[in-house]
Amino acid sequence: MTFFLRILHTIIANLAMLAFTSAAFAEELIIPGSGNPEYVLTQLAKAFNQQQSEHIVTVPSSTGTAGALRDVEAGTASMGRVGRPLKENERNKGISYVALGRDPVIFAAGAGVTVHSITSTQAVDAFSGKLTDWSELGGNPGPIRAVGRETTDASRQALSRLVKPFENIVFGENVKIVHLDPELITLLDRYPTSLGFLNKSALGACNSKIVYLAFDGVEPTSENVEKGRYPLWLEIGLIYKPDALTPVGKTFLEFVRSPAGSEILREHGVLPAATEN
Repeated sequence: MTFFLRILHTIIANLAMLAFTSAAFAEELIIPGSGNPEYVLTQLAKAFNQQQSEHIVTVPSSTGTAGALRDVEAGTASMGRVGRPLKENERNKGISYVALGRDPVIFAAGAGVTVHSITSTQAVDAFSGKLTDWSELGGNPGPIRAVGRETTDASRQALSRLVKPFENIVFGENVKIVHLDPELITLLDRYPTSLGFLNKSALGACNSKIVYLAFDGVEPTSENVEKGRYPLWLEIGLIYKPDALTPVGKTFLEFVRSPAGSEILREHGVLPAATEN
């Protein structure tokens, strides 16, 4: 009888441990959406998950800002990530927006490029096919493997607001057009003489050394964004419906807007949004 009691006690203990473990990770927050904040949000989630064990935050692969809006509106996700502020018609659907910060949009080149700056005119010429070799920009010879984005891309929209020709640019025959940030990052890693544009924090996902190009003589730093010297940036943020925001969502929002969260954003080149007092 004692033997069976020991077995019963062991089973009860194991069940209790299992229940405790399940309770510890009872609430998971999955944040789908844009590729622009994906990398820095992954770093924020990693830090959040390491500092506590009650919740877990996961940042899946990009489905775009449209995917975040779709999932939050449908209720299949309690929170989403976006590469721009909400439009009026989107806010009218009862969706709230929290800005994470301003992220410089930069022209980035592959590891083999020796050029360290580009002008707005040179950028237009490179993507329209008028410039095809890095030697034409003062660098070592090598084909410019330009990678373009579709008109709905947040980085291109930010670029188009400042450099109007990008709004309706006809890409040159040598330009490869991609639709997701990971595709651009893959090409920057693969081709040492590549050229693309993307928000700075997202480029943290690159596996090779990436050359950040100054734009019209100004370095793409968060300090220059803050001082108004670097005008090329986009705003990344999180969206949710207030009545669907879960406890882990509220806790995670508090973390990303805390001094610790702001520090992580700054480490990855993002100028954190001002927090309310």
